[in-house]
Amino acid sequence: MIRIETELNILPANNGDSILIKTYDKNRNEVIILIDGGTPTTFKYSLKKHLKEIAKIDLLVLTHIDNDHIGGLKNFFKNGLIEKIEIGEIWYNQPDAEFYESRSEKAIISVPQAEDWKALIKEKKNGVAIKEITTENRIINIKDLEFTILSPTSEIINKLYKAWLKKRNKPIEKAIKSQISICKPSFSKSLEELNKIDFKPEKSIDNDIYNSSSIAFLLRCPDLSLLLLADSRAEVIIDNLKNMDYSESTPVEVDFVKVSHHGSLNNTSQDLLSLIKSNNYIISTNGGTSKHKHPSRETIARIVCKKNRNDDILNIYTNYSLDRIKLRIGEFIADEDLKNGNWNIEHKNTFTKNDL
Repeated sequence: MIRIETELNILPANNGDSILIKTYDKNRNEVIILIDGGTPTTFKYSLKKHLKEIAKIDLLVLTHIDNDHIGGLKNFFKNGLIEKIEIGEIWYNQPDAEFYESRSEKAIISVPQAEDWKALIKEKKNGVAIKEITTENRIINIKDLEFTILSPTSEIINKLYKAWLKKRNKPIEKAIKSQISICKPSFSKSLEELNKIDFKPEKSIDNDIYNSSSIAFLLRCPDLSLLLLADSRAEVIIDNLKNMDYSESTPVEVDFVKVSHHGSLNNTSQDLLSLIKSNNYIISTNGGTSKHKHPSRETIARIVCKKNRNDDILNIYTNYSLDRIKLRIGEFIADEDLKNGNWNIEHKNTFTKNDL
């Protein structure tokens, strides 16, 4: 199929991520990239209808093994549609361990989900190359597309594998159904005030090893540049951008940024944003769960008030309507916020160069 422009689709994935990119090589031949599958229901209600129109996925990326990223991929591989779609290669960091069947379809912890998907790959797509991806790869070229790997480091992956192998034989935790919180917190501080608060993540990298292991990268397509941060840690991305000689005065320039970890306040720092030049930021979330709500108002503040912004309007996009997100987390954005800073926030799922 011939394609003349890149199409970035941030699919509705509940509180997770599922990204479908339709781009092209130098001969205008279509190249398809699927990044994550969202929660288990994402496949049925969102991803499936897109995949019905696709004959080949050139690259399938599971950024990390949390349920809101792997769940939809598991259901994809269990569906008959998997037999009709060719897969070029899979990026998926996993330890070299024996396959075994998950003991509970309701498990929500990461490791049993991942082991189950490993078995499904072996059953449905045996022979497809599965590649371990770390920052040691640095730059990867696939069909004229350039991927610059920014996370995870080899050190983080080694720690992930130790945690994985330690956890895989423990009893499965019971799933807990998340309820929408009826508590609607007040947001008394202005965005300017919130941006002045120092970035202090709640967990260290080692204590957040699954998110820290996220595969995050800069993707340069023929007509678009995308910074896709999965659920990566700001500290890791900062180190790698600086190692590439990016700085506040010479930031990396991209058309769109997929903000890390659904806009959590623990993954997007002021220092990270100072290394990025973009006017378009995308947050993938329906508002989260009663325990983990996002996007945080702090993250919005850091994006809007970043110190090296230009004078152009800054756009923040959500893949669910603002009204739906507010039902879960409250009035995280008020009309008063939009009066300062020359910025806009709106719901949008599909992006092309015409949106720039």
